[in-house]
Amino acid sequence: MDVDFGDGTKESRSSLEPVRHAYKQPGTYKVTTTLKDVKGATSTTERSVEVTYIPAGYVAVHPARVLDTRTANTPVQGGTATPIAVPVHYYSSGPHHTAGASAAVLNVTVTGATEDTHLGVWPSGQARPATSNVNVKAGGTSSNTVTVPIGADGKISAQLNSGRAALIVDFVGYYQPNAGQRFAPITPTRVVDTRTAGGALGGGQTRTVKVAGVNGIPADATAVALNLTGTGATENSHVIAYPYQDKRPTTSNLNLEPGKDKSNQAIVPVGPNGTITLYTNSGSTHLVLDAVGYYGTHGTTLFTPVAPQRLADTRTTGKLAPGAATTISGIPANALGAALNVTATDTTGPGFLTVYGHGGVRPDASSLQTRSGETVPHHVTTPVADGCVTVWNSYGGANHVVTDLFGYFTQG
Repeated sequence: MDVDFGDGTKESRSSLEPVRHAYKQPGTYKVTTTLKDVKGATSTTERSVEVTYIPAGYVAVHPARVLDTRTANTPVQGGTATPIAVPVHYYSSGPHHTAGASAAVLNVTVTGATEDTHLGVWPSGQARPATSNVNVKAGGTSSNTVTVPIGADGKISAQLNSGRAALIVDFVGYYQPNAGQRFAPITPTRVVDTRTAGGALGGGQTRTVKVAGVNGIPADATAVALNLTGTGATENSHVIAYPYQDKRPTTSNLNLEPGKDKSNQAIVPVGPNGTITLYTNSGSTHLVLDAVGYYGTHGTTLFTPVAPQRLADTRTTGKLAPGAATTISGIPANALGAALNVTATDTTGPGFLTVYGHGGVRPDASSLQTRSGETVPHHVTTPVADGCVTVWNSYGGANHVVTDLFGYFTQG
């Protein structure tokens, strides 16, 4: 028996035992099976197979750095893909590699860029998509959370569009079928604002805050998805959000600059008594935390990753004016939530964007801060309705908005 799996691989068997095969990426494949009997007569059959990712639960881990090109002075070069191994369980040989983790959650930082550029991240072994994850100005530092499918070899690929820069990758969790916790998206809810309580966080200091057992988040939540915003920073610095006060990781979640409001989404494991700890390394800054969802036994949805794909780009249709909203479609109709990368660019004035489920009530919380003359990317986890989300622009400046899809949540 000869089997052509339609992806360039074939297999021959001398008996009629079951045949298993794992594909490296989603798609529709034509499988051709040819049987030959002892007299030499042959029979051929064909069948189309639709290959998709399997809905998965989230496994939170203590944050760990998996790549820092500064330590070996080996910056990434524009136009060259960098493979990055992630510490997850997968099967590297035979037909069973898809039984392990299907997507990784990372915090990706680009620093010391020689020119204005952007970085894209995608599954190893697949074609580079027309999406982006981190945008950075020459000489600057920019970070963003990235949710990305894992390639069949247990790696992801990252590529700088142009120029040269240092790349830092922190591993914060992963999705795996038949494992982990379900997700419950919620209307963005403010859980911390140091401008109204506690005062600015000083350099070298920590502050422990309660995020579970409050604001509708159950006390037994294992991780919380938060929009983390820094404002009023006095120095270039970074902020770390982590579960255990006495186990601060050598990772980061947000890079701050004086005079700029900057934000990033973070999925943070919950520590003792429903708390997480915040730390900044220098200067002082105010921090604002908005919860957008949680993982745990009360979660209701599972995550299905997708090969990164662009949903909308207003550079082809016209800027989003201050106070205006646009509807983004193209998300599966049964999705209850989505993992997006939303980028604001060609901004004429400082402000913010808010992303929320289409047809719902716009929350008071922001999804990303916009800044004049800068391109700002942001990982956004948001509720979805009828396969759509709404992006609203504050009464700041007009923006172009680019929206990329990396996965979605369905009832689990």
